[in-house]
Amino acid sequence: MAWVGALGKLGGVVACMGLGLAAWLGNVLYALGSPGGMLKEWSPALVAGAMIAYLVVHGRRTYSGRQLLSFVVLVFLIGWFFETVSLMTGFPVGNYHYTELMAPFLGHVPVSVMPAYCVMGYASWSMARLLLARTEWSGDNVLRFGVPVLAATLMVVWDLSMDPLRATVEGRWVWSGGGGHFGVPLENYIGWAFVTWIMFQSFALVVTGRHEPPARKVPRSAHRYLWLSVPLIWAAFAGEYLLNPFVSDRTDFVMIDGALVPVAEIFASIAFLTATTMLPLALLGVFAATRRIPASASRRGLAAGLAHGRAGDKR
Repeated sequence: MAWVGALGKLGGVVACMGLGLAAWLGNVLYALGSPGGMLKEWSPALVAGAMIAYLVVHGRRTYSGRQLLSFVVLVFLIGWFFETVSLMTGFPVGNYHYTELMAPFLGHVPVSVMPAYCVMGYASWSMARLLLARTEWSGDNVLRFGVPVLAATLMVVWDLSMDPLRATVEGRWVWSGGGGHFGVPLENYIGWAFVTWIMFQSFALVVTGRHEPPARKVPRSAHRYLWLSVPLIWAAFAGEYLLNPFVSDRTDFVMIDGALVPVAEIFASIAFLTATTMLPLALLGVFAATRRIPASASRRGLAAGLAHGRAGDKR
């Protein structure tokens, strides 16, 4: 029956919103947990599961199966290659090494790192498409070149809050010589922008080559709700970063460039950073998802994209 099919199509949209909320819940639980406690141990599984499922559910409603697989493969291969090169040579993100807290490893790289690249990479790519008004397929230069640059920038914005907490506070990896951003060197963020831009630019060349319908269709009326879930999933880690200074009772110190710094001070600074970077961008994404795009403009964009794809086929 028609209504059963409609419910099936809407189910994916509802699932995306639910998975975004689940990722937020997992990060809130992580903030509430004590070091070495059960919440700290198991809440990352909820976050990882929700974000991986989101990639699949949202991705199948946005891309063809071939395109989605291309994204995963490109991110895994490019990410693993540059992680390995960086660990061995210090280029392009600086000199660091992972600790046993990140075991098991694939070569020199922790197994858990590549899925993290993939899910946050997908969230950042989707946010860039949303902010640049390219939620509809297009073969233009904004999607081909603008979205990769913005997506890489969004990955750096996230890393500014994440890296000091995971490296300096939790000791999951160690930066040789420390650095100016709570023990993290500036070189890391420049290199991170470079590596993630290569990922996104490679995928952009794949996805803009020709139009391919998504693996699963979404009703036109539900399209904006599908994209409304994007800022929710991209900012999911903010749930932890913002809560840390209010719920943590840590009174210990960490060594940064030869000086003892209270963990509570780092938590407060990262919460402020998150509130002035990730949070405003997420709200901007919500606004972008809810604004009305004239149907005529949407049809013109799709028509131009289809024409571009046909021209490519003839060549």
